Amino acid sequence: MRTKKGDNRLFSQKKGTAGSDRSVRQILLTLVASFSAVALSSPQPRSANSQSVTVHYTAQDQQLKRYVYVPVNVPAGTTSLTVSYKYDRGGGANTVDLGLYEPGPLTLGTTSLRGYSGGAQDTVTVGVDHASPGYWPGPLPAGEWHVLFGLYQVGPSGVDVTLTTTISSEPVRGATPKIQPRNAGPIRRGPAWYGGAMHTHTTFSDGVLSPADLVDKARGEKLDFVILTDHNNTANQLVALDRPDLLVITGEEVTTPGGHFNVWGLSGERTYIDFRIQPGNPVINDVMQGAANRGGVISVNHAVTDCFACTWTHDVPPAVNAWEIFNGTAEGRRQALAMWDLLLRAGRRLTGVGESDWHHGPAPIGSPTARVWAPELSTPAILKAVKEGHVIVMATTALPPPDIVARAGRATARVGDDLAIHTGDSVSIDVTLDPEAYEGDRVDLVWRGESVAHATMSPDGKVSFVRYPPEPGYFRVQIAGADGAPRAIANPIYVTIRP
Repeated sequence: MRTKKGDNRLFSQKKGTAGSDRSVRQILLTLVASFSAVALSSPQPRSANSQSVTVHYTAQDQQLKRYVYVPVNVPAGTTSLTVSYKYDRGGGANTVDLGLYEPGPLTLGTTSLRGYSGGAQDTVTVGVDHASPGYWPGPLPAGEWHVLFGLYQVGPSGVDVTLTTTISSEPVRGATPKIQPRNAGPIRRGPAWYGGAMHTHTTFSDGVLSPADLVDKARGEKLDFVILTDHNNTANQLVALDRPDLLVITGEEVTTPGGHFNVWGLSGERTYIDFRIQPGNPVINDVMQGAANRGGVISVNHAVTDCFACTWTHDVPPAVNAWEIFNGTAEGRRQALAMWDLLLRAGRRLTGVGESDWHHGPAPIGSPTARVWAPELSTPAILKAVKEGHVIVMATTALPPPDIVARAGRATARVGDDLAIHTGDSVSIDVTLDPEAYEGDRVDLVWRGESVAHATMSPDGKVSFVRYPPEPGYFRVQIAGADGAPRAIANPIYVTIRP
């Protein structure tokens, strides 16, 4: 990294010293300005100071550092700070993300982050009474701020990034916006399969719809709940989204260089989970555990994908609750499903979830969707049920979820439950489907990751399997259409062996 222009007052901690001698001309100009200010009744001109600097970053910087920082001096009395940057995209070879830190430590987990917009915005402003989407408004403490550049991609010849920063002391006209309370429910009472979209993006990261418009789209699709998971920030909490007929849950998609994960159930001013974790760094364990300690439910996203640096290459810490099995390309979904079975066989109880990862376009938010069996439609009930595995992943919201029951003698279990048996006991797995919705579909029974039986749906909508589990493990049911595309993937029923 090298700076291509000289040190600049705005970008340096060093303070210059003013000369003590003043010319007669300077004194006269000062007096004229003073008299003019007294004579004029119009408001004072806006006090602003803009400065620019260009920094060169190399492919080595991208591979070894990934996150770099440019210091910016913000004087006392500043009421807004605007950051703009530009660079040559190089036909897709270069991608640089943007974030901002106020004075304070830059260590992992710092509370100094004022916002993050990735590559979605070239210019952002943080002010006392306003802020760009993805950033938090509020007082601007004097001192050394830092502009974050996330070197997502840098081509072999490197990239010049020009940063322009404008500080203003314009009078504040309004109060600092505060987070808006959201209806935690219960919106509806009673056990049911509640359908929701758990991975969505708004204009507070790189989505095309405002939080309010995305919520309205979810209502139009007759979803029961939606979780907003903008990249690396939860500033959409500043937008009022209290709806009587739709549960809105706050989350964050944490986009590390070693893969992405969702944290559902975050709340509070400037709440976020730090994303600056390189692949292979064991600190991922502490970061996820910290999120869990704050009540977050954690899901690994699109474990295998063609998006650069989006495939999961970290370990899978104990704090992970869920695994995204239905997102992206058909091949990516197939591999993610196989990885999920490997983890399940190893004894990990990870809930399989399916997400649209909605950013834009005509596709529904709820395709695929998660059907969650919960005792009521409330944030605590939905998140608890997800952790416990009471979820069926559905290709669309239009499909009714199948009813799946495992029986051994008098004992019964449903999706996400345990079924205790003696060695040699027979277990029947009964699947009931809507005959019209699933006409001609194939029903597969999976035992410990292997398809052990299958059947075509019968005219009465009932399919039954009988198995004799020789060891502890799990059954799960998946349903595919005539083209082989998945229509429903149920979470496991876990089998334990009585002594």
